[in-house]
Amino acid sequence: MGSRGAFVSVDKGKFSFKEGGQHYKSIGILSTNPNVKIIVQDSNNVKAPEYSHTPGRVYAVVKGGALKHLAYYDQSHNQAVSIDFAHDHKGVQPHRHVHLQHGKNLPGEPPTRLENELIKKIKKEFHLK
Repeated sequence: MGSRGAFVSVDKGKFSFKEGGQHYKSIGILSTNPNVKIIVQDSNNVKAPEYSHTPGRVYAVVKGGALKHLAYYDQSHNQAVSIDFAHDHKGVQPHRHVHLQHGKNLPGEPPTRLENELIKKIKKEFHLK
């Protein structure tokens, strides 16, 4: 699995990995929703993948036993929504970004009710902080 530009060209359907791209490993799927995959990356800077090999996938990114990101992907394999747990944004933590928009001037936006429900299920089932 690749990330943050690790695929050669997702737009052209080339899902082979770029040399030096970030890699993740799966530690499971959510029992109530097989489209939600729990993944880990052991590098210092943990980011949600920009692309998903599976359209419509949801990735929960874990580091050190804590949920760091929850990322939703559209039918074109692109990240549509990312929820960040690692830091606040304009006083909001966790906060969400839409289509990789991470501008400092954008307001902090909390997760939706449905996103919060999914977060609780993931944390409970995988015993995450």
